[in-house]
Amino acid sequence: MTIAILPLMRVSEQMLNDLKAEIGNTFLSRVDILPPIDSLPNSAYDKSREQYNADKVVDFLMENTSEASAEKLIAVMTADLFVSDMNFVFGAAQKKGRLCVVSLYRLDQRFYGKDSSYETFKMRAVKEAIHELGHCFGLDHCKSKTCVMAYSNHMGSVDEKEKTFCDECRERLRRAL
Repeated sequence: MTIAILPLMRVSEQMLNDLKAEIGNTFLSRVDILPPIDSLPNSAYDKSREQYNADKVVDFLMENTSEASAEKLIAVMTADLFVSDMNFVFGAAQKKGRLCVVSLYRLDQRFYGKDSSYETFKMRAVKEAIHELGHCFGLDHCKSKTCVMAYSNHMGSVDEKEKTFCDECRERLRRAL
């Protein structure tokens, strides 16, 4: 199994390498970092919201990443994401599909006017990346607040969960692999 990380716009090399290591360890997979895509289509950006539509980003990736040979592809971006019925999302995925996207935008303490901690930022990014990849493997949201598959709609819920799967989700993932 190969998982590819695709940087969208500017993502630090340190973050990409940290995600590569954590994703590889979690899914026991080879992880490649692809060359970045420096811009997204204007149609994916909503000027009034100053955010990218996550569904349109995933559609763009479907059309523009077919050459990547990885079984799963996670795009990582620094811009803000939304879906139509929510103010923002940390990420989006094709359930039982190949593609997912994670936004680092709201995972950094600086978004909330606080001093930045790279370790906190990194752990949040790792949790959300593993979470979205879990959806690609067919996992649903979990009721256990500490499972990485727990639904997160605010920073407190991201911080509360672990970067690992609960026993039930781990078994579902094992069957999916």
